[in-house]
Amino acid sequence: MIKRHDAPPEPVNPYPDAPTEVAGFRYDSALVLLRLKDAVRMRNGEDTDYLLGRPFLASWQDPDGVWIPLAVPQGLITDLTSVPRLFRFLIGRVGPWLEAAIIHDYLYIAWQDVSGRGSTEQDRRFADNIMRAAMQAAKVGPLRIWAIFAALRLFGGPGYRRGAQERFVDICDPDITCQLAPQTAGHGQCYISRS
Repeated sequence: MIKRHDAPPEPVNPYPDAPTEVAGFRYDSALVLLRLKDAVRMRNGEDTDYLLGRPFLASWQDPDGVWIPLAVPQGLITDLTSVPRLFRFLIGRVGPWLEAAIIHDYLYIAWQDVSGRGSTEQDRRFADNIMRAAMQAAKVGPLRIWAIFAALRLFGGPGYRRGAQERFVDICDPDITCQLAPQTAGHGQCYISRS
């Protein structure tokens, strides 16, 4: 069985030291998610967990125009976008907000890995503001951005403060790598169509 961990291999502090505005946001890498063949056995809650297969890189801009890198560690366990069933007609679990939701998932648990740091309203607000800026960068419509952001501000507090016990897996764990397709001749190659 895949071993879950309560911290990434090299924890970092992703939060600013003081309250600050998020003036801009950009995605710097592709999102690589894994859903393993034994995902049903990893089930935690109503749906299967997904794993971040590579570090997911982004940057946010402070009010002075400085771009600050933000890296979500590989191995993060996520349930994609957490949306109550009642509201899934408006906001699905997958959509143009997915990448923002993965970053937000990380920012809602990262405080647990920063030595001497607890859950603070400042860090929660930063996470929610990053979610909003990331959705704007992904061209999510204004009504959906408003609905998601309002839901986070109204209902996200208990989930943020509760944190999570099992937050990461080791992507190199043999129980994971044995489920991935092998790189064989003719497979795993990148083909680019040129018209």
